Amino acid sequence: MPATRACRLHCLVGGLFASFACWSALGSDDQVKDELKRHQGTWITTTSIFDGQSASPEIVRSITRIVTDDRVIWERNGKRFAGTKIELDPSRSPRTIDVIPDGGPNRGDHILGIYKLDGDTVTICMAGPGQPRPKEFTAEKGSGCTLRTFKKEHVPSK
Repeated sequence: MPATRACRLHCLVGGLFASFACWSALGSDDQVKDELKRHQGTWITTTSIFDGQSASPEIVRSITRIVTDDRVIWERNGKRFAGTKIELDPSRSPRTIDVIPDGGPNRGDHILGIYKLDGDTVTICMAGPGQPRPKEFTAEKGSGCTLRTFKKEHVPSK
């Protein structure tokens, strides 16, 4: 009989935990949706550093990040060169971003990063494929990280 009570208690506690986990996930979904809304639009690259090396101003100015829902189109000089899906976790500190390429050798992989959004500026620090998520917004030599800053393009009102 005690084993049966223990089993019932275990099932009750497990059910309560599962209910709480589902409720928490719903809150997180709303938080993620709100955060995704903040990412929407066209973002112009303002700085780009890879593994300690800054990109030339010409290259930096040529790159745009166009976010629609959870999809990102990357363009250089107005021509698409990559597409990705993003997954955000704004509940973590720093906030995390996973970038999942649509094609290429890392297609479907989760490339790990962190981001911060400040008004119309977003800063993203990405690890190299297969590398652990960065902990800081740096891309020092030997890190294999890319650090980029983007400014949101504002479309004039008609």
